[in-house]
Amino acid sequence: MDRRAFLSRIVGFSSFVITGILGLPIFRFIAASLAEEQASWYPIGRIEDLPEGVSRVTFNRVMRDNWLSRSVQEYVWVRKKSDGSAIVFEPHCTHLGCAYEWNENAVQFQCPCHGGRFNEDGKRIAGPPPRPLDRYEIKSEAGMLKIGKLLKS
Repeated sequence: MDRRAFLSRIVGFSSFVITGILGLPIFRFIAASLAEEQASWYPIGRIEDLPEGVSRVTFNRVMRDNWLSRSVQEYVWVRKKSDGSAIVFEPHCTHLGCAYEWNENAVQFQCPCHGGRFNEDGKRIAGPPPRPLDRYEIKSEAGMLKIGKLLKS
């Protein structure tokens, strides 16, 4: 092997090693993002334990940022119907993102910031909100209610 071929192989091998070292974090980031999308169903409670009507349900969500993870307590509004099905609402108004509350006497969700009102199905009744309440994709596994992606109305 002559000197030119030897140096060419050394440069090629060095380029391969450097590309692998620099590409590893990118590969791990992409792999973590794909794994997070697949495992994005969060259990919020047993369906049979939820009262009929509208209730506020708190749950713990694990937030991952590549190698770091932390548990955050969040809440959602759940409307359990008489047939056992449920609707899960994101807890922020579609107007400016204020937290709204359920008013049992008026049988509606009410946003205190700008007077937004929504019925028990999340449809806009009054006020400035441009659309109905946002909902979560839901599924039931072994009696456990789980939420997935946020579905914008």
